Amino acid sequence: MSCEGVWVVEMKGPYGWERIAIAFLKDGDYLGAGPNHYAVGTYQVDGNNFEMSVVVTQHGQLRTIFGKKFAGKLQITSKCKIEKDKIIGSSKAKGIKNFDVLLRLTRIDSLE
Repeated sequence: MSCEGVWVVEMKGPYGWERIAIAFLKDGDYLGAGPNHYAVGTYQVDGNNFEMSVVVTQHGQLRTIFGKKFAGKLQITSKCKIEKDKIIGSSKAKGIKNFDVLLRLTRIDSLE
């Protein structure tokens, strides 16, 4: 299944799903950004399994994520399932134990 396209990225927080970024997926590359961060990484698809590894760099107003505020770079890995035009799963941050974050990507366009 192809995951190439433009995606809305959401994370589940205490008040529900929060839109945090727009991401572009193409040829195994992940590029995403929001108002206070950008992310660069890679993804792999195997059937309906989706895995990605990204480095997130925060700038501007820092936000709490994975249970703490951080500045600079954070390595995040995600394991998800593909369901039509949605990718749903969880993310972990390197060096932060027992604090997974639910993740949802929704395709909003193709790259053609």
